[in-house]
Amino acid sequence: MNNQAIVAADTLFARAYRVFAYFGLMTVFASQLHGFRYDDGAPASNYLFNIALYAVYMSVHLLMTRGWFKRTIWGNPAGTPAERRVYITIAVLGWLAVLVLHRPVPGPTVWFRQDWKLVSAAVDFAALVGFLWCLLLFFQGATREGLDGLVGVPGALQRYSHGPETPLFVEGPYAKVRHPMYRAAILAGSCSLLMHPHAGQLLWIAMLGGTFLAFIPVEEAQLLAARGDDYRRYCEVTQYRLFRGVW
Repeated sequence: MNNQAIVAADTLFARAYRVFAYFGLMTVFASQLHGFRYDDGAPASNYLFNIALYAVYMSVHLLMTRGWFKRTIWGNPAGTPAERRVYITIAVLGWLAVLVLHRPVPGPTVWFRQDWKLVSAAVDFAALVGFLWCLLLFFQGATREGLDGLVGVPGALQRYSHGPETPLFVEGPYAKVRHPMYRAAILAGSCSLLMHPHAGQLLWIAMLGGTFLAFIPVEEAQLLAARGDDYRRYCEVTQYRLFRGVW
């Protein structure tokens, strides 16, 4: 294969991978907007199935983010572009499997949805506006180059690692709280719960939101280990993680 053919093949792969990775990223939000499964007549054991399904997904997800795992498999605790692509691919396919396999759960729903149609429509519309606003906040300041680096598109600069190869974000929304993307994702999930006010949606939003909350101390410990005093000074200036005055 000549050089021109190699470049063409690389470009084609990069484009195809970008579509796949961006699609996977958006499915996390689209699944909340679409709603998770609910059936008041479903067996209660479906709760245990869904929790176990999500636990398996998250166990693989978290394992692949550990520095020791990256060092063992890829020879670099910060990861490599190839490692990032493998991680994103497994994460996307795993999440799609969760969406296909998760089961409807029984439980309460909000009564006015059936009886007060006008109120229900107004709540749905307001919640949709809020969800879209949170989506904008999640991607606030993002660029095509930055997103390519986030998902590991071939040829893009590596982004969003814990090491010094990634700039430390301290301005804009990061000057107000340390994890504005997590905050936006949690708020988006809360808006989706207003659109789908039933036990199935509550279960999944609680698990997703709980994952963000649980991951924050882990991520900050990694940043402190990798950045030392730089990240410690940032924490002193920007004291709150998600919500100013709260936490």
